[in-house]
Amino acid sequence: MQFGYAMKIHSTFLLGLLLTHLSPAIDVASLHPLITDALKQVGGERVSIVEIGKPGMNVHEFQPRAADLKKMAKARLIFASGKKLEPYLGDLEDSLNDNQVIIQVGKDIPSQKISAKDEVYACCPAHAEGGIDPHWWHNVRNMERAIRIIERKLASADPEGKSYYVARSKIATAKLRNLDKWVKTQVTRIPKTKRHLVTAHAAFGYFCKAYGFKATFVQGLSAQGKIPVKQLAESIKSIRDTGIPTVFPEQSANPKILAQIAMESGAGMGRALIADGSVENYEEMTRKNVNIIVAGLLK
Repeated sequence: MQFGYAMKIHSTFLLGLLLTHLSPAIDVASLHPLITDALKQVGGERVSIVEIGKPGMNVHEFQPRAADLKKMAKARLIFASGKKLEPYLGDLEDSLNDNQVIIQVGKDIPSQKISAKDEVYACCPAHAEGGIDPHWWHNVRNMERAIRIIERKLASADPEGKSYYVARSKIATAKLRNLDKWVKTQVTRIPKTKRHLVTAHAAFGYFCKAYGFKATFVQGLSAQGKIPVKQLAESIKSIRDTGIPTVFPEQSANPKILAQIAMESGAGMGRALIADGSVENYEEMTRKNVNIIVAGLLK
């Protein structure tokens, strides 16, 4: 039964490859590196991708320039992460032609809200105000949802390639399910009492909820990177009393305050986590983050 199912997928995939050479590619644009990764996995050779959002970008401050608009002029579909991660989408939509559409991948993925008490520690002021955590990809099952959304959107725009997109989507989904199992296996190495993730900002809420961690965010949003003395003292006491061995900085955040909290609480400083997804490969990012968290909390 399994062999027959595998042969069916293989045959469908080969048919899609044939169609690739008979049909023109769809022109699309991507506003976020992780969305680009997903588009490549599903779209393969049938899709030509203009990468507007590139690895290393500051996803919370990026604004498309005139040159970017020119690059995506031929794109029929413009893929965004969504959940207000790209606050410029309204202005961008006004500049598009009638044949272009913006697809917010995260729109149909269940949202988590940043609680009122944590808003000051959100990833950036825009999302503290909005209350919705835009970092949906830190739950691997959400990336599975994203793959299926992209599959449907590409198939709708390119019906001839539907079997090709479906086959590639199934392959990508299978890999993500294995990744999700791997994350859960790694997490079980940490005793439940030690599954406490302390980071600078409220960027790992989806991860914590999905994999059974208590989340603490300790760094504020002011331009000076300072937090009130009382809040600083409370954070230090809480970490010391709980016996948390490691706190985790983020690649895009100033680590100075977190380092001070670590030093005064007796906790160690872990390696920096990738919070905003501004990388080329989703699986590598997830494995790196999980390995850092497990190593830090098993001390």
